[in-house]
Amino acid sequence: MFTAALLRGRMFATALLASGVGLTPIGHAEAQSTAPRPPQAGRPHLASPASHAQTPAQPVPQPNTGPFPTPVPVGQLVGYALANNPEVQAARHRARALANRVPQEAALPDPNLLTTVFLQEIQTAAGPQQLAMSLTQRFPWFGKRALWSEVAHYDALAAYSRVMTTELEMTEQVKKAYYDLYYVERAIGETRQIEELLEDVIEITEQRYQTGETGLEDVLTVQNELSTLRTSLIELEQSGRQARARLLAVLHLPQTLLIETEPDVDRSVLAHQAGALVALADQWQPELEAWRREAVRDRTAIEVAQREYWPDVTVGLNWFQIGSSGLSPVADGRDAYAMGVGVNLPIYRSRLDAAVREAQCQAAATARRYAATQDRFHAEVQSLHAQFTEHDRVLEILQEEIVPRAEEAFELVTEAYRAGRADFVLLLDTYRTLLQFRIDLYRREAVREQAVASLERAVGAAVTAPPE
Repeated sequence: MFTAALLRGRMFATALLASGVGLTPIGHAEAQSTAPRPPQAGRPHLASPASHAQTPAQPVPQPNTGPFPTPVPVGQLVGYALANNPEVQAARHRARALANRVPQEAALPDPNLLTTVFLQEIQTAAGPQQLAMSLTQRFPWFGKRALWSEVAHYDALAAYSRVMTTELEMTEQVKKAYYDLYYVERAIGETRQIEELLEDVIEITEQRYQTGETGLEDVLTVQNELSTLRTSLIELEQSGRQARARLLAVLHLPQTLLIETEPDVDRSVLAHQAGALVALADQWQPELEAWRREAVRDRTAIEVAQREYWPDVTVGLNWFQIGSSGLSPVADGRDAYAMGVGVNLPIYRSRLDAAVREAQCQAAATARRYAATQDRFHAEVQSLHAQFTEHDRVLEILQEEIVPRAEEAFELVTEAYRAGRADFVLLLDTYRTLLQFRIDLYRREAVREQAVASLERAVGAAVTAPPE
């Protein structure tokens, strides 16, 4: 029985850590220590676990919370991340850069100025040609510049939509990391309360051992249970540092800051059913909007390629400086002027046809990517809605039924064990059940809020009803 109890304790500790799949635990307090108990008369003294030994008190440094209060609400962290995260800033700068292409595409190309100096002058009746200057300006065919600027315009609009996509993704990352931290801080707090209860059980078990009502194996088993619990706390605390590091990285803050979550989380209530959320995603999801704008861009690019069959017009003005030693007394030294109009000849049809086909294929590819992205978001919204519904319903049962019953059962079994009316195995099973349900309650709270954050990212808009 002793070996089986130890195995059950180790298996339960492993299950406790595995219950937080997708959540990274975190904590900031060390395991509490207790002094060894004095021996009681009539029975040999039992050494307490090594973790019971007291250590000298160390000075506690003041935590550096940076620009945030303690505890900090999640909304404040989201606002800070949107203002300071490098990825968000990079997306905004890229969108501004593309927006500045619009006036460039709408403008005329630079004119050309050519100056010609005659190394050997050309003699004319009016005099020798000494210098010539020409100014030419190319005018794209009617509508080409408007189409070029329209392509750049929709390219910039797509980039601005993806700025919103980046902001939604960053908001999701902040909230997920925040609720990871929330879960572990609450889990550590609950585990420490259970630790105090378990210390009381140790005291009861040692008292019963001193009076001969129980065996030594029960005392050692419950002490090992306490040591296993404290080992789990250490693992939670060390894993928690990783979660805090991820949160600070998203916030673009030094890793030395201490961030603590609020002690309570308001229960989120979805304002729409799954079908309505899918329809909202079609309307508000910025990634879909970006693909729609790129589809318009590609259709305009087809028109641009078709306009290349038409020539561009080049207008030129020429001036010739004439020397004064001319043969004609009438036109002696009179400068000459000339004007020319020319066009390019789009005669290489194979190149032009290939450009049109390229634009058409690009437009078709964009349309297919839009359809694939739409399908992905539809499935994601349905999945996240189901995930939220599951955790919300289970959480309600845990809060209103399971946890209160488990707490009451543990109190009753503890008193019955103290009075000798319950066995040790029942006491340990009741303790493990209570710990499991309390931890699961906070885990489901965190996962529920993370599902809301992912839904808001997938839909592209708020999905919860305002608090009453």
